[in-house]
Amino acid sequence: MTLSACWPPAQVSIRHNLSQIQRFLDMDALRRRNPFKYSSEPSESHDTHILDDQEQSELIDNIKSLNATSNSQNRMALQITLALSFLLHIIYIFSGYNSPLIVVFPPAGRQESPLYSSPVLTLLAIILHANAALLTHPRNLVLAKRRVTPLPYNVAFGLSAIPPTISILSGKAWQTTGWWCTTAFLTWIVHTSNRWIMQEQESISELERMKYISAGA
Repeated sequence: MTLSACWPPAQVSIRHNLSQIQRFLDMDALRRRNPFKYSSEPSESHDTHILDDQEQSELIDNIKSLNATSNSQNRMALQITLALSFLLHIIYIFSGYNSPLIVVFPPAGRQESPLYSSPVLTLLAIILHANAALLTHPRNLVLAKRRVTPLPYNVAFGLSAIPPTISILSGKAWQTTGWWCTTAFLTWIVHTSNRWIMQEQESISELERMKYISAGA
């Protein structure tokens, strides 16, 4: 999938930068090194550069900027994906509840009919799309003077598993079951992306806690 192929490299780039900065900011190693050691004494860390306070702040600010850009791009990609999937579900309603996969991969030897509960399941899928959009970009949404809180991931996963389960139990073709798996797949994508974002934010917070005062400052 195009989006799943482009998200991980952005996160890998941030993690690579974080690992480099963490290596520079290793407190124990830096505390063991004496910056004022006599020049004639041999030193294994002769080429090691000790970052001063300003350099540390600049590096961390640079990582923050790169991370914010990556997070913004990821969230935008997720929003576009959810919007396209939402549009497909609207088309699905007006096309007589025929799975788009059946149009692309028509089943051989038999005519596939929609699930009897397709209208209700489609409404559930649309609600879960809206829920995923709230999870993708958390915001304070208020309707009728009440704050709208998205469903937790475990609840969303459970609800999104209902349509494909019904399809399997009804003996439908894989094209129909695959169509009903899209909501569960998108919910997993949103969950994974948000978990990456949280991990990167925690890594940056750890870097800020590891800042040291250089001995020569």
